Amino acid sequence: MTIDRIGPLNKILKTGSEIKVGKSKKSDKKDRVELSPEAKKMAEIARAEEKVKAAPDIRKELTPERIKELRDKLEDPDKYLTKEVAEKIAEKVAESFGIRLK
Repeated sequence: MTIDRIGPLNKILKTGSEIKVGKSKKSDKKDRVELSPEAKKMAEIARAEEKVKAAPDIRKELTPERIKELRDKLEDPDKYLTKEVAEKIAEKVAESFGIRLK
């Protein structure tokens, strides 16, 4: 068996050659970010959700005492439903419709 010479490997490898690259020009442009209206709306919603989660729960828990208090008020509405209470209820209902009474 004879082994023939394929050819010089030096042409393939060219380990000694360097390619010079010129210096790049500095750019005066600055990066900038633009948010779409949808992204702005989503960010606003996320901030509102965080505020809601951080807010304390102001609802009264339904304890047996609270249930008894509510039943007593329902049994005798004339005693509970005073003029002031009726006005407060009317204000809250009006506010829910976007109407200010005062």
